[in-house]
Amino acid sequence: MLKKPLPLLLLLATVLYAVCSYMQNGLPSQYWDWRHELVLLSGVQLMSVMSAAMLLAARPSWLEKPLHGLDKMYGLHKQLGIAAGLLLACHWLIKLSPKLVMALEWATPKVKHAKGAKDPLMSLAKDMGEWAAWAVLAMVILALLRAVPYRLWRKVHKLFAPLYLMGAFHALILMPQNLWLSPVGALMAALLGIGSICAIYSLSGRIGRNKQVSGQISQITPLSANQLEVICQMNSPWPEHQAGQFALLSFDPKEGTHPYTIASAPRKSGELRFIIKSLGHYTSTLSSTLTVGQRIKAEGPYGCFDGGQNTQRQAWIAGGIGVTPFLAWLESPNFNNAQIDFYYCIKSAAEAAKLDEIQAACLAKNIRLHLIEGQRLNIAQIQPEKLADIWYCGPQGLGTAISQYLSQMSQPPRFHHEAFSIR
Repeated sequence: MLKKPLPLLLLLATVLYAVCSYMQNGLPSQYWDWRHELVLLSGVQLMSVMSAAMLLAARPSWLEKPLHGLDKMYGLHKQLGIAAGLLLACHWLIKLSPKLVMALEWATPKVKHAKGAKDPLMSLAKDMGEWAAWAVLAMVILALLRAVPYRLWRKVHKLFAPLYLMGAFHALILMPQNLWLSPVGALMAALLGIGSICAIYSLSGRIGRNKQVSGQISQITPLSANQLEVICQMNSPWPEHQAGQFALLSFDPKEGTHPYTIASAPRKSGELRFIIKSLGHYTSTLSSTLTVGQRIKAEGPYGCFDGGQNTQRQAWIAGGIGVTPFLAWLESPNFNNAQIDFYYCIKSAAEAAKLDEIQAACLAKNIRLHLIEGQRLNIAQIQPEKLADIWYCGPQGLGTAISQYLSQMSQPPRFHHEAFSIR
């Protein structure tokens, strides 16, 4: 797995630009030279980050393994978006800094030389960059406001592709020609090319299309604690998934897709099972809106939450609805007689999803099941020093507590967790 890709990307862009700038112009000697270099540097950093975000938005399957799953890719995409907002603010503040610097008398006014007629292409590039900047900043703020409904956020988020193309045009026209002929120019050309292709791919509506399979709901079973078991029969062959993976499921084209773990191992009948808990505005409506026979679309499979090699001792930890990938593992032919302790954290046995099924499967596979009922899991209880791996799916708070506890160990087990946060 690639570690800290965002800092690495920023470091690469910064070092490459600094070396190329120093080789061409030497060290800046006055405010105006420093401002010029910092404007260009922040621009290179900004377009590097935005290009990476655009690439991740296209959901390339070849990046899933290095980044450890689409859920982690979504998390990185969010980080890149926040970084883009901060870099964009820095870029424009540096650009607007002369008024403050002159007011404080920290530098002498710049001597302006007579110029010919304005280049209309450069004027357009400047204007488009400014328009795109304000729009991107607004989008970043909107994405961070959790009160904004997902349906609205999803529509607004689609504007990122045309805004990226406006930013790419701004960079293409305004970056000095001597930089284009340097290694940093080669990096920018590659990133802008990749980002622009992905933006056009997004605008054409082709993202994920080759991984979409249509089907219909064949069975709906209400479960305790506001949960639904939904069985979907796929119309065309579903690519065989690994137990523990998830799909982007669309019940309503207006709402768009939502990620749901496939709570079943691959079935020859082409069925996919999902267990959905009412956790928000949209999921709370599903019990009254879903009907047997309703057409659906599933995209995937995605994710790398697959249980890995089960030859060494490991612990499974599920919190609430986070039990769904483990249901798929228990249905799969794997994990028989493995050294596994399964900790299922629930408020009460009455609210546990498919508890009878879990108990029977654990008994058949010789997996030690521990029900943690009505209390928080004591991390020391699982004896992490004796484990090779911990697989966790559940609330973020418990996941953070486990991660913090393991970080204090000299030789912690490998910690695998899903990061289901689409925005």
